[in-house]
Amino acid sequence: MFIASSCGKEEERNVIPVEQVNFKLNLAYADQILRTPGNSKEYINGKYPVLVGEYLGYGGLLIVNSFYATDRPDLLAYDLSCPYEALRSVLVKASDDGNAKCSKCGRIYNLMEKGRVISESSDLHLQRYSVSPTSNPDVFYVTR
Repeated sequence: MFIASSCGKEEERNVIPVEQVNFKLNLAYADQILRTPGNSKEYINGKYPVLVGEYLGYGGLLIVNSFYATDRPDLLAYDLSCPYEALRSVLVKASDDGNAKCSKCGRIYNLMEKGRVISESSDLHLQRYSVSPTSNPDVFYVTR
């Protein structure tokens, strides 16, 4: 007989509808704010102009440079939609303390800890996306 056990960490569950994510960040120009550790920037669907072939996910993108970044940015990318509400129109808003708060349910997510919800046990978290560096140290790609 096989019995599975857990150490208290719950598996993460993605509930945000799958949408394309393909976005170029350029820290030398429009995205300079992301050079500073702890800074964040929102790219909201329908409000942020994108180039042909660029996609911002379901509710848009929230990009943050980790507090722990050293000589090169440590960028983290999340969908702006709150996973509890799972609506394109209900977004989280980042704060200077490394957290993001839902505009409707009030849940707070730790952006430095994989977008996990704070103060309650839950398998829901902000939808994470991949951030890949390029040969140019100022350019990064965000993808699903």
